[in-house]
Amino acid sequence: MTRPLTETIVRVRSLPTERTPQRLDPLGVQSAWLLVPLLGIVAVGYAVASTLWHRDELRNPVLAVAAIALLALVAVVAILRTHPGLAPIGRWSHLAIVGFALVSACLFQSAIWGRNERIQDDWGQIAVALLLVAMPLYRPIAEVLVVAVVCALVLGTAAALQAPSLAIATSPLVYATVAATPVLALACGGAGYAWTMTGETLRWREQARGGQARLDGELRQVAERMVAQERTTALNAEAVPFLSGVLAAGRIGDDDRATAARIAERLRRDAVESVDRSWLTETLALALARRGVDPTSAEASARVTDPDRLDRVLSEEQRAIVGAIVATVAALPGLDPRSPRIVVAEPEHPVFLLTARVRLSRRRLRQELVPFLSALRSVSMEASMRAVGDTLTVRFAYPEGRRR
Repeated sequence: MTRPLTETIVRVRSLPTERTPQRLDPLGVQSAWLLVPLLGIVAVGYAVASTLWHRDELRNPVLAVAAIALLALVAVVAILRTHPGLAPIGRWSHLAIVGFALVSACLFQSAIWGRNERIQDDWGQIAVALLLVAMPLYRPIAEVLVVAVVCALVLGTAAALQAPSLAIATSPLVYATVAATPVLALACGGAGYAWTMTGETLRWREQARGGQARLDGELRQVAERMVAQERTTALNAEAVPFLSGVLAAGRIGDDDRATAARIAERLRRDAVESVDRSWLTETLALALARRGVDPTSAEASARVTDPDRLDRVLSEEQRAIVGAIVATVAALPGLDPRSPRIVVAEPEHPVFLLTARVRLSRRRLRQELVPFLSALRSVSMEASMRAVGDTLTVRFAYPEGRRR
């Protein structure tokens, strides 16, 4: 392994990665995305109902309507931003979603300030809590809990300040607790689920690595037997008949020398290709084998251009997703089996381009590939696809920021 490649591998794998369910189990979190639209609808619906219940207490109906409109906009943004096609969700997106939800809650409190009779049926704390409950799937647990504490303090303070005008006379601390409890409770509930999910995922990975380590020896022996079988087949197909013919003739002619040199060169070239075949080459060759393409042919090796062997930069998780992308492209119904190519370049900033000719609608291509592209983005890579005519291009790379 060359020094530049070693440095690249160390650099991209040593950078810290957020330990969130979305990054550790991107496909699993994709299946849970429907929870976000459901929570958004419930939050907006409850806000509308609560505002109607408070209609006799409204000091500023326009402000109340503006609060609901802002909450609805926040819900839409949350639904879109957490969609698998835009993964992963960053810190600023998280803060913006929850922050504007908190602003909408404060607007509603302003609309009923001084006339509010009960804190219990205000919608602000419920709406904020519902949006927070899903965030631990996408953001680190500590970050979500800090945001929840800030929201609870703001809403609790607003509730405490309204104590003199509320129908039930009690300590402001009680009202602060009533307003803060839903936010903290739901945020902690979501954090607990994410903590369990993260722990189970990491535990499963450790078990998988242990099983793989135990199988390494056996797999190596199987690979050695397969290579030996390939070499034996090549010898039986060409070298053995030639040698038998020479032995039967009892002499070696000029043509025999040329034939022997040609056979030796072919065997040497096949042996070198077997040693030099990269993981990407093997993955693409095996995927196309189901389409009738010989995985041991020279053409199969030529489909991948990776002179620097940058496929070694990919982590285990990234390899699993890239392998799924390659297999999915190879299985597309309108694929020309002779067209798939993979080009890897830029050792300092590894970029992978998968191209193929596919007669399939763009909608169908997105339906097949977007989940895997989202999964790649969840494990700290850029990923995109483009379909122009019958040419499909899938690009995945390490972001610019990972070079620093």
